[in-house]
Amino acid sequence: MHRRTPPFAGDSCAAGLGPAERALVARAVRDRFISVAQGPEGKFRYPVGDAGLAGLGYDGALTGRLPAGVRAHFCGVGNPFAAVDACVWPPVCFLPEPDHAEQVSASGSGVPGDMFNDMPDAELDAPVYFGVRFDDGSPAAPHGGTPDTVPHDRCLPPELAACPVRPGDAVLDVGCGAGVDTLCAALLAGPGGAVTGADASPHMLDRARANLAAMDDAIAPAHHAPKQSAPVRFVETGAERLPFASGSFDVVISNGVFSLVVDKPAALREIHRVLRPGGRLRLADQILDGPAPQGPDVVSCWFR
Repeated sequence: MHRRTPPFAGDSCAAGLGPAERALVARAVRDRFISVAQGPEGKFRYPVGDAGLAGLGYDGALTGRLPAGVRAHFCGVGNPFAAVDACVWPPVCFLPEPDHAEQVSASGSGVPGDMFNDMPDAELDAPVYFGVRFDDGSPAAPHGGTPDTVPHDRCLPPELAACPVRPGDAVLDVGCGAGVDTLCAALLAGPGGAVTGADASPHMLDRARANLAAMDDAIAPAHHAPKQSAPVRFVETGAERLPFASGSFDVVISNGVFSLVVDKPAALREIHRVLRPGGRLRLADQILDGPAPQGPDVVSCWFR
């Protein structure tokens, strides 16, 4: 599902926050991941570890090159390395059947206002279908038909539909956490590439460095063979102010982090700055449908 205007979880809450409140949220996010650094099991409402990797369609041949103890720390919400169907773009948005007619947007989009902030049709980048999927997993369209074929002039260029990381790439993983995606990117970029993991949590970076060491130890018996992955470094930094020169990276990936960033426009500007011309961004995240929580406890907006 691709949409332009609806907010991530914290967007509505971020408006009007002063420096002290923004600092409070940032500190709360860092504090939350102290325990996650010890292991993600039981701390998220979705599968983590090997179950999460498999459920999100990660290539088993790729993740199988990571030690089991490293894979256990995966807690992403998407697969930034997945190839996509170039001619199913924009993707089709599937939603449950609305329960009541009064929920439908007054703008005429047919989308419940509390789910898409009452967007007009022009704001939807994808056709919307209410219903379920066929038994084989393919989308079920209204009235028993199938979704209209997307015009080929709206297809993604093949180079953008493919896995974004290529041999020799310089890759930045924004909000790298325990470094599972960072290490996958290093394997994909190969010895001619370079990969940087960036995270605001020192505890998660400690885990990421431990995972890197575990990966190096796992291949130690084959030290005589040429190294098959890119060199990796980890840097402590928030997404809103990246300490890298402009045009430093071919690819930026981010998995489940932007929903926690306070100033998302600033973070996106920074990503644009550090990408080289023609660079590629793959971002996976959760989106809060409906109004953001209201009340004095602004931190709750970032953990709903």
